[in-house]
Amino acid sequence: MFRMITLSLASAALLATAAPTMARGDRDQDQLRDAAAQGQVVPLGKLISDIRSRSPYRDMTYLGGPQFDQQRMIYALKFMDGSQVVVVYVDARTGRIVGRKP
Repeated sequence: MFRMITLSLASAALLATAAPTMARGDRDQDQLRDAAAQGQVVPLGKLISDIRSRSPYRDMTYLGGPQFDQQRMIYALKFMDGSQVVVVYVDARTGRIVGRKP
């Protein structure tokens, strides 16, 4: 019984903190869609397919879940290279790779 109450409280706390983040994420996505429609940024689907078609990324598994830094207008795309995660940083305005870790 104690365990169930603890899990319920923990879940409620996570949901309470996630809601503002999810709302902000929705606004970011709306702004990105508008910017893509106006030609200010490369549409995310095109950007991902362009990167996935390049060597060495075509031989890696794309992990999904891109992250976006709105201030810098940079996407972080994650790939799996064997047993190592590779993060590729891509300029959302041009589609150019601007960094990679590792």
